[in-house]
Amino acid sequence: MPSTDTLIVAISAIPPMVVTEDGKISGFEIDLWEAIAGRLDLSYRYVELPFDVIFDSLQTDFTDIALAGITINATRETIIDFSHPFLESGLGIMVRADYSAGLSDKLKDSFSPGIRRGLLYLVLFIILCGHIMWWSEKGKDAINDHYFPGIFEAFWLVTTTMTTVGYGDIAPRQWFGRIAAFLVMMTGIGLFGWLIGEFSAVTTVSKFHHSIESTADLRGKKVATVKATTSVSALEKFGAKVTETVDFQSACDLLSAGSVQAVVYDSPALRYYIKASNSDTFTMSGEDFNQQYYGFAFPQGSSLREVVNRELLTLRESQQQIVDYNSISLRWFGSD
Repeated sequence: MPSTDTLIVAISAIPPMVVTEDGKISGFEIDLWEAIAGRLDLSYRYVELPFDVIFDSLQTDFTDIALAGITINATRETIIDFSHPFLESGLGIMVRADYSAGLSDKLKDSFSPGIRRGLLYLVLFIILCGHIMWWSEKGKDAINDHYFPGIFEAFWLVTTTMTTVGYGDIAPRQWFGRIAAFLVMMTGIGLFGWLIGEFSAVTTVSKFHHSIESTADLRGKKVATVKATTSVSALEKFGAKVTETVDFQSACDLLSAGSVQAVVYDSPALRYYIKASNSDTFTMSGEDFNQQYYGFAFPQGSSLREVVNRELLTLRESQQQIVDYNSISLRWFGSD
């Protein structure tokens, strides 16, 4: 056990794990800790710190335990100790529900992989058929004998034929050229029509979907998250333009002001924030990713860790106590 009579408990706001509002401290993790501390008859006081300072406070033994929705991972385990995991989580993406995609987003949607492939096939089709047309018609007054500019005249003929424009300024004279033109009509019109349909579909769908639908869409986007959290490395991996804030609320404020296009953070915090805001301003986008687990954090070698682990297991296994893990979870997360 720590040498001081009163434990110093570091906290950092991350609703619903730790909620600091109107001078009051609450939350799922707070309730869990207070249930354990009550069973162990521990004396303690809370000290609110920025999230990125918490790890230093544990390493210097300034604090005895930290509650801040701290994800258990190998890197952190080298400098601090963790309790048994008490909640499974993951990262989520929160966006503005009324977000209007900018020009770059619209261009990206308009040139999706499927459309890019279609454009490539269209260009190759015009080049191939243009060479066939030039070879069959050169020297017959329809197309210039010389490769330049004859090949461009052939490309023009293929394009006007497949788009059914048919200006008549160039027309095939040879039967082989006419057969080639017929194939261009039958094949090219279908290809060109399919490409127009793809563009129309993308335009229609983009009106009903947000430009950030998954982690793949985070590349190049301005995304806010809390400094020194696991979200930072995840966003860097996805190629996002990361804005780091000192706390969760600051990240949400940036999204509200339109300074960033999304907030990526722990999914429980994002969902609780959307529910607590009681408005349609924000919404979750895509599926949760980067599965992770929360735990209490201790200085390395802390004797408090073992006794807290035992009580944590007791709370999770017991169904007979007035306050147990399930009742605390129900209060903050509901039956789901």
